[in-house]
Amino acid sequence: MTHLYLTRSDIKLGFSQGQLVVKGSADEPERRLPFCNVESINVFGNPQISTQLVRECLLANVPVGYYSEDGHYFGRAVSSDHVDPYRQRRQIMLTCDAGFCLEWAKLVIKAKIENSLAFLSTVGGTYSYSPEETSGMVHSLRYLAQATSVGEAIGFEGNAAKCYFQCYSKLFSDTDFRFEGRNSRPPKDPINALLSYGYSFLHRNVVGAIERHGLHPYFGFMHKIKRGHAALSSDLIEDYRAFIVDRAVFGLVHSGDVVPDDFSVQPNGAVYMPRSLMKKVTDLFSRVVAEKVQFHQAYGDGYQYGFHAALDKKMLSVIEAIDAGDATLYRPFLWGGYDGATTES
Repeated sequence: MTHLYLTRSDIKLGFSQGQLVVKGSADEPERRLPFCNVESINVFGNPQISTQLVRECLLANVPVGYYSEDGHYFGRAVSSDHVDPYRQRRQIMLTCDAGFCLEWAKLVIKAKIENSLAFLSTVGGTYSYSPEETSGMVHSLRYLAQATSVGEAIGFEGNAAKCYFQCYSKLFSDTDFRFEGRNSRPPKDPINALLSYGYSFLHRNVVGAIERHGLHPYFGFMHKIKRGHAALSSDLIEDYRAFIVDRAVFGLVHSGDVVPDDFSVQPNGAVYMPRSLMKKVTDLFSRVVAEKVQFHQAYGDGYQYGFHAALDKKMLSVIEAIDAGDATLYRPFLWGGYDGATTES
């Protein structure tokens, strides 16, 4: 299936005889692809999309997302036919079930920490970590099962994240970039600007999957419910952060495709990406989520999946957990790099 990311304002999209029609500049040939293969359309800036195509997308339950040129999310045109109010009611009721939420949080955090350790284990050619440097993550992983509340579990996650970003910063010590830890809203350095954009990119994709499967993105089980925050999406991106976003940012910086001067610094110290860089980064993340990888242990069938296909499989386990009222049926993404062999000092 195809997920389209449109970042050129001279692009025009239309629909004709079961095909999506792509028109660019006058000297570019018209392109066509079967509409039945389109999973989503994401419009950045001012590409033109015909009313007929939007209507066909609504009929086929293909979401159309609209963004500013710099990646700010405006909203989506999406059909309501997929909404399951009975399952959503069950989902909302489970947000008040302390036992369900605790077991859910433990699964989410365990997968996040294991995937963070897995990512760090793959970058030995850049930096090799000692057991002492990763001990904060291993400690949290070891004692997470003893948490008796979601808040306590999140405390273990916070300690692991602090340790992880201390390790992550060392991956850029031989570059012109400086990264001394995670900050956001606004980001204060180029690495944090890239990470923030990547996490937002991931978040929006997961919101679409949640809606497509009839659930409510604003009712999660680990992250707190608050206005304007898709809490379930925040729950579901945790296990993808290191594998998709952190890995992509690491590769982008070390490839030399971006330099610190590519970013703009505001008077308040905030660091942002100009539109030209935003397009490059959007294209990068679009390629990353299209990669097919082995999803270790999560689904047990030995196949490789692209991000969207794997996300659909994960969403089925979310539905299974909600329908049964059993959080242990949720199967997060586990990257195959971490074998649990790291020891705590």
